[in-house]
Amino acid sequence: MQGGARTPEAFAPAIAALGSAAFAAELLAALNRIVPVDHLSLMRFADGTRPPVLESAVWHGGEHVSEVQRAYLQGLYRHDPNLQLAGTHVEACVLRLRRDDIRHRAYREKCYLRAGLIERLTVASSMAEHLVALNLYRRETSGTFADEEVEAIEALARFLGAIAGKHASLLGALLRSRERGDRVAAASARLHALDGRLTGRELDVLARILVGMTSEGIALDLRIRPNTVLTYRKRGYARLGVSSQAELFSLCLA
Repeated sequence: MQGGARTPEAFAPAIAALGSAAFAAELLAALNRIVPVDHLSLMRFADGTRPPVLESAVWHGGEHVSEVQRAYLQGLYRHDPNLQLAGTHVEACVLRLRRDDIRHRAYREKCYLRAGLIERLTVASSMAEHLVALNLYRRETSGTFADEEVEAIEALARFLGAIAGKHASLLGALLRSRERGDRVAAASARLHALDGRLTGRELDVLARILVGMTSEGIALDLRIRPNTVLTYRKRGYARLGVSSQAELFSLCLA
């Protein structure tokens, strides 16, 4: 490991990608120059009663990812220890959660065993009224984090918390924007975070559904036939495991 890999300069590509769908992948690549990390997710908790918002995620080689994320966002998040910090002020800190230490059976089995995850490190920090949780995961094949690896992440906790908070803030600004183009981009980023397998056209169609456009309007906007819109919608729904617009909204905008 080169000494420079521990400095913020190594994260320049991630910083350049702040607020975009590429941020999570760039951040994961930078982290892997320091500590092996298999998966990464960025969550924003408003309080201890509402489900968190999945801001970004990238999963390499993981099966059942969409299923795990749906199970988490649709209720199992209530058993996430990170939720206990929501609504409190947290300085950048690192929290360690090993699968065998999770007491709630469904949370352990559906969110960790199902995805082959064995441990999570969370860089938690407060951003305005929200808790931002940057989650770093290891799979069974990689083993748990060594103590020196945890220390390396702790040394970067303040920096990682700052860029994670900035990314979440930029995405939040996109969602609040009145410009349809910005709202479509934000919706597309959210969809990409949920399932990176979605094709470009599937993202185009589903993102426009999320901002309230009709099939006819989407066809005109994308210059494709209405039947083609329905085809991409059907394929996108299948990838996400939803069957209606209501389920799509529930999954993406919880």
